[in-house]
Amino acid sequence: MKLTSKELKRQARENLTGNYGLPMGAFLVTELIIMAVNMPFNLSAQLNPNNTQLMISMLASLIISLLSVVLSSGLLYIHLGLARKQEVKFADLFYFFSHRPDRFILSTLLLVGIVFLLMLPATVLTVFAIIADDSAWFIAMAVVWIFTLILLIPFSYAIHLIYFLLIDQPDMKVSQVYAESARLMKGNKWRAFYIGLSFFGMSLLSILSLGIGLLWVGPYMNQTTVEFYRNVIGEIE
Repeated sequence: MKLTSKELKRQARENLTGNYGLPMGAFLVTELIIMAVNMPFNLSAQLNPNNTQLMISMLASLIISLLSVVLSSGLLYIHLGLARKQEVKFADLFYFFSHRPDRFILSTLLLVGIVFLLMLPATVLTVFAIIADDSAWFIAMAVVWIFTLILLIPFSYAIHLIYFLLIDQPDMKVSQVYAESARLMKGNKWRAFYIGLSFFGMSLLSILSLGIGLLWVGPYMNQTTVEFYRNVIGEIE
């Protein structure tokens, strides 16, 4: 049975009750680590805005993004453990750095490659439009970007569960993870979209609170997404 957004949120709150400290602390540390590692490269690019520094900054951003995926997967691992009433600890945040991090990195590189290929025609047209400075090129560019978004949005929801599957199915190949996520998300894309949309107000208030509110909203959103995943695979009904 497909649980509603309200029911999934209720389940998330129940699993977080009395356990909020761990996911909140793990969420904060995740954000601080990513911010701290990025900061020197961002500052260097601003202080020395040349092509070499730009390339270094872009390469560093890619590497940091890949490592942050491994770290964020550890955060999801904690949330899954809470949902399943398993014993979890703060050290689990770094669990996948020693448990097949290559699978998470490869999956992310594949994702980047697919998105790059999907966006390539629109990006090329954008460059031509800017160089030509012709209205016909800009119209063509706008049309191609619209079609690109039409492809990208469903694709983003089709792969919504890949990191959960990487966590739960350590022997599953990356290609199988993508295929399984797409299979599971059939008929569930709109539900995932609605769940994300339901957090818009909370997220906006968190931003207005200078990000402090994210310490509560972030774990709540993650836990709700975990409950959605468990419902999709039939673990909870």
